[in-house]
Amino acid sequence: MGQRANLVIVKQDGYDLYYNHWCANTLPCELFWGPEHAISFIQAQKKVEQTDWLDDIWAEGGAVIDEAKKLLLFYGGEEEQSNIPFRRLFLEVMQKVWGEWEINWAHEGIVDLAEYVGVPRERVISGNDDDLAYINLRPPSAMNWIDTIASIKFEDEETLIFPLDGGIEGYLLHGPELLQNCNKSFGYKQFHMEEWGSDFPTSGFHIDTKNKQIEIWYADGFSNIVQRLQKKWPDWKVLDHCDRYETQSEILKDRLQFQTRHRSEMLSEMKALLLRSPKNPLDIISSLVTRLQKDGKEVNVNPRAYMHGNYCVPEATREEIIRFAFS
Repeated sequence: MGQRANLVIVKQDGYDLYYNHWCANTLPCELFWGPEHAISFIQAQKKVEQTDWLDDIWAEGGAVIDEAKKLLLFYGGEEEQSNIPFRRLFLEVMQKVWGEWEINWAHEGIVDLAEYVGVPRERVISGNDDDLAYINLRPPSAMNWIDTIASIKFEDEETLIFPLDGGIEGYLLHGPELLQNCNKSFGYKQFHMEEWGSDFPTSGFHIDTKNKQIEIWYADGFSNIVQRLQKKWPDWKVLDHCDRYETQSEILKDRLQFQTRHRSEMLSEMKALLLRSPKNPLDIISSLVTRLQKDGKEVNVNPRAYMHGNYCVPEATREEIIRFAFS
């Protein structure tokens, strides 16, 4: 259990590395309130050795704050991590709070953070390619289970769209074998996401078989994705568009349409998220341990589970910042 994150503060002579076991899924809301509060939040966490970096399997969020360059690089959250339109609006509102600071999303997750402070990407890459669950392009069994939008331009110039569950890795890491197992009867000439579900897809890819080119986009952080795909697709060109899902719409023109959500609806959801009273996970652990012990059970808790520094921006301050940011 946990939502593990590495947090970094850049110093003149290097950097300080911190660890929090529980904050990855709430990290955008922890950092939203401006550089002063963000720095205080990070410094309230457990400072660890520079050898204690998480890898891309365990790190579910993280941040680098470079005060000298006025730069924030981060990733994490729930809706912010998986929903690209929501994330873009969140960063837009957050930028107003942070003023002249540069705010960047870490598309490769922990790899981007490590490389920013000079740590080789190899140190935080697990090299695990086990997620190969999909070899055909069959649509999901439920209409609202779409995670990935795939499109293929075949040798005969026909282009088909395939709605899929699961992420791009599970498909593309099969290499060209994926094309050999492609059943065209599963494809659509046109596809409108709103007819299938309200959840925005988390990734997509377009394969041009004639020109041997693959283009990808994704919400979640994929470390070393281009290098990994290049090994599986030798002699092919891989273009990484990060979270720019519009590139696939441009390729397919009006044949692919994504959902649209009203800005006001997302802002309302965002405001409620930011005003939500924060919970201390250590209180939850303590309550669980007490209950189990009362039942006569022996309980051992991993010491890392207690690595959470509680820092809370006062409610009045949060409300004032929100009034400014959403005005």
